[in-house]
Amino acid sequence: MVVCVDLGGSKVLMAVAMAEGQFLRRLKFPTQSEKGPEDILDRIAAGVQEMLKAGAETADRIVGIGVATPGPLSFPDTVVWDSPNLGWNRVNIKEEMKARLGWEPLVEKDTNMAVLGEYYFGQMQRCQNLLYITVSTGIGGGIMLGGQLYRGQNGGAGEIGHMVVASGGRICGCGRQGCLEAQASGTAIAQMAKELGQEGKGQGMFSGLGTVGAKEVGEAARRGDREARTIVAQVVDYLGIALGNLVNIFNPEKIVLGGAVSLGWEDLLLEPLRERVKAEVFPLNARDLQIEVTRLGEDVVLYGCIAEVGRRKTEGGKRKAEDGRSCIRVDSTNFF
Repeated sequence: MVVCVDLGGSKVLMAVAMAEGQFLRRLKFPTQSEKGPEDILDRIAAGVQEMLKAGAETADRIVGIGVATPGPLSFPDTVVWDSPNLGWNRVNIKEEMKARLGWEPLVEKDTNMAVLGEYYFGQMQRCQNLLYITVSTGIGGGIMLGGQLYRGQNGGAGEIGHMVVASGGRICGCGRQGCLEAQASGTAIAQMAKELGQEGKGQGMFSGLGTVGAKEVGEAARRGDREARTIVAQVVDYLGIALGNLVNIFNPEKIVLGGAVSLGWEDLLLEPLRERVKAEVFPLNARDLQIEVTRLGEDVVLYGCIAEVGRRKTEGGKRKAEDGRSCIRVDSTNFF
């Protein structure tokens, strides 16, 4: 069994799962990142304990714990650096969680876990050249090249949300202007709608409570609201520029879209985005390219946790066998 934690910018998803991908226990709660890392990590640790107490699972049946976090995340020391979506800087999640649980978790960037989830469990299983793009509170990417996860020199690869797509554009949480995340994320969509509302436009996007986000914008666009459709078109345009750049650089076979915006806007986003990307790339790079929305839903990162914890445990067992040592059960106080 594996304990899986997806620490997102707006919510935390947790589960206890079998290695085959069956979820036995689940938890979900808001991140509330404004309360700081100590509060969030305390609640995650309490959630792990709650899930284990809720069933027959005991610590000696858990083979590992996987924690996915928004980046930037250094590798191999797994320290969160200057994360715009969490507001954290220099937080060592591995050490913090070990101090709370007595277990040393496997920590990986959320989009890396997501591309691993697709690679092992999704519709793009074993695709050797695969990009996973999440469009949610923020925007990020996971990169699989030649069947290997690509992290870059220090673990910082895949931060596509901070690719500049609009010179002089909106201020991003990272402090720069015109980043993709500032132009096309769920946060950006809500801000664009709010600004229109302040101008007395796009009232069809607002709920009875006066709140607006990507969900409300999407619903209004389906009803034919002009301002909402303009926002959708802008999001497609900026995503198309970014994905086109990535296709011309990496020449992937497949791109999988995930995150709340991609999942909620599939009917609005997918086909126009395919056409926009096709217009941006060399014909050779477009020849075999497929762009799809994940079928693993919001669980894609949790599936990645299952896969990566299992893979590393298997690799550890092989190393022990090659060294001529007996393969024994991993001590639950030190998985890796």
